This record gives sequence, structure tokens and C-alpha cells, in this order.
Amino acid sequence: MAKRTLPLFVAFVMLLMLAQGCAPSRKYAWGGYDADLYSHYKHPQDREAHLEHLQEYVNNAEAEDRVPPGLYAEYGYCLYELGNIDEAVLYFEKEKAKWPESNVLMEKMIRNARRQQENLRRPSSMDSSQGQEETK
Repeated sequence: MAKRTLPLFVAFVMLLMLAQGCAPSRKYAWGGYDADLYSHYKHPQDREAHLEHLQEYVNNAEAEDRVPPGLYAEYGYCLYELGNIDEAVLYFEKEKAKWPESNVLMEKMIRNARRQQENLRRPSSMDSSQGQEETK
């Protein structure tokens, strides 16, 4: 009887090993990103909470070295919308370095962010012309 069960046992173990190899592996650390993004689309006024969650996802993914494509870019864009342009550019650069196929888009985002930063630093022409009229 032992001779009959040994081949069945070996076949069963091999089948289990084969089935385990077919299980999907998680290549990227998404965390609860999809549910959070859905919540953000439903309630866009909760921008700060979404930004905090994105920061958490980025930190966790960096710790595991499994940053998904687009996560740096989205976090950078949220920072850009809040006016943190230097930090946004940093994350656009990270996206470009991690995912070379995003190079064209990230270069454009960086250029637009720098242009926005220059516009914020430079006084508008209307402000300077009004100041000149007041001094005359």
C-alpha cells in the first residue's frame, strides 16, 4: 500500500508547486491607491487627505523599491496644484528617472512648473505700470 501512495503523494506535491507558480505576484506596491483615487474623484474638495495618502503610498512603495508607474507623477502634480513647485519638480524628475518612457511628458511638466514659478516670482506688468502712475 505504501508503494501506491508514494507516487500519488509526489504527484500531489508537484501539482501544488505548479499551482503556486501560477499565482499572480504583485510587482508594484499600490497599497489602497485605487480606492483612494476613486474617493478623491467623488470628493475633490478633500485634496489634502488625498495628498497625505499619496505621500504614504510613495513612501511605502519606495521602502519596498516597488514604485508603480505614474505614482511619482501624480504626487508631483498634486504638489504642483498646491503651489509646492520645487517639490513637484523633484517628483517629476523621479518619475522620469524611474520610468524613461514618461520622459517627454515629465519634461513638459517640469518646463510648465518652472514657467509657473517664474511667473509667480516676477511682478506682473500691470502692477509695475500702476506703481509708475502713482509716483508721477
